[in-house]
Amino acid sequence: MTIEAICRTSVELDSEGRGVKKSAIMENPDAHAYYREHSDSYRAAQARKQQMIRKGKSTPRPAQPLRIDPKRDRERVRSRYLQMTKADLVERLLSVEQAYADVHQQLVQLQFQLIELEEKEQRQALRQSKRKGGTTQNNDRAEEP
Repeated sequence: MTIEAICRTSVELDSEGRGVKKSAIMENPDAHAYYREHSDSYRAAQARKQQMIRKGKSTPRPAQPLRIDPKRDRERVRSRYLQMTKADLVERLLSVEQAYADVHQQLVQLQFQLIELEEKEQRQALRQSKRKGGTTQNNDRAEEP
């Protein structure tokens, strides 16, 4: 039973219709302790919180996929970031930095591969031009007396 349900029911049961207010239960140490001890919803909520805390400490959160649209609404993104916790923002920043580093490394590798391919094509073109030039020279010599 939730504290809100207790408050609603107490209003219905109270002959004066005043009932018990949430703040009265929360501020009264005995009433609050009794509520925590006997409320299934309170215990379930506490168990979920503890599970989230343990989950956050034991394993890092999986990184969100980085699907970033260049034409995105920056104000909406800003608003979403402002709603995130500091820990979530740090995880997001780390994942973005790692993705940036990975993409940069891929770019460097592709640039080296491109240079290697261009050099290979130049060598092949040079060999072909030498063959053509060499064949022409041999044919010229064969035709001479």
